[in-house]
Amino acid sequence: MNFRNVQLNSVAALVLSLLGVAFFALGRVLFGVGGWMVLFSVPVGAIAALLLLGLWFIPVRNVEKGLESGPYKTFGCRESWAFIAVTVFLFLAGFFMVDGGDTEDSVKSVFTLLVGRQATELSALLCWLCLLGAIVSYIVGVVVSVKGRKSGAAV
Repeated sequence: MNFRNVQLNSVAALVLSLLGVAFFALGRVLFGVGGWMVLFSVPVGAIAALLLLGLWFIPVRNVEKGLESGPYKTFGCRESWAFIAVTVFLFLAGFFMVDGGDTEDSVKSVFTLLVGRQATELSALLCWLCLLGAIVSYIVGVVVSVKGRKSGAAV
């Protein structure tokens, strides 16, 4: 469904992605895992939200359906999967993010609350892997979206 030349499913993708970023930034607080890492996760979450918004603006397709219809925003299969991957990786990074540990009680994540304190190193490793996965999938999403935009404009 189109609304002002934007497909509503692409808007839903943006909203879900921004919810994933919000969980990355503040989801730990919901589970009682506060700490100094919030000072890192909130600014990084804000930057990630701006980057996802930029990625959302890239895919535009031209469709000739009449004189008044202009280019409209649509996600192809590859752009959609890249967007989903970034969202899932950011959500999981927030789930596995371990606090810096200025006190003995503050070295925990949502994952270590569920599994136990002995999984702190595993949780930190999984957080870094998820952050790397989010960066890689974002780069793939940008490349695929730009290639799709250029090929869509040429048609």
